[in-house]
Amino acid sequence: MNHIKHLLFDFGNVLLNLDEQKTWQGLEEILDPKLCEDINEQVFFPFECGLISEDSFFNRLQRRSINVLQGDVYVKIWNSMLLDLPEHRIRFLEKLKSDYNIYLLSNTNITHLRSVQHKIKRNYPTLDFEALFNKMYFSHDIHLRKPDPKIYEYVLQDASLQPHECLFIDDKIENIEAAQSLGINSYHHNYNDDIADIFEHIVAKFNG
Repeated sequence: MNHIKHLLFDFGNVLLNLDEQKTWQGLEEILDPKLCEDINEQVFFPFECGLISEDSFFNRLQRRSINVLQGDVYVKIWNSMLLDLPEHRIRFLEKLKSDYNIYLLSNTNITHLRSVQHKIKRNYPTLDFEALFNKMYFSHDIHLRKPDPKIYEYVLQDASLQPHECLFIDDKIENIEAAQSLGINSYHHNYNDDIADIFEHIVAKFNG
């Protein structure tokens, strides 16, 4: 019998296609580098953890700009990294539900999540995306972000999961290493691969 019972998927660059460079290049064009030395600690990370509001987030970007621009400019740049959720990955998740408990564990923010939800609703009007998962964990909801080990501990406790029965799939090595430190089976995903195509090969490695 397979010992992997629970799947924990990262969202971006595993299930959802991203082009993060679009956002970072867009921000580089409008932000003043001299004002951005603390941008991770004071802007990006607090927003991902839900510790500051949307208005505060975009206001902090404005205050770090070469020239203050209209708010919708920042929203457009911020959301430009978000691409598509291919239909075959939705079907892939639907098939997995018969054999596994499936969880989503994502560092994200309310602006990105709202934009993705709109895209999914527009492209798949009859899909209940949330129903694809036993539960979805978003950093801005639980006020923790990967790779802080506390976020994995939170999920394990909240969902009553045993680490050795889980497989966590993420595209960032620091997130993988943090999960592994807690005994969670983890796979570092190359976003150039399609998770739907290689999943059986991945899970076989951990069930072997």
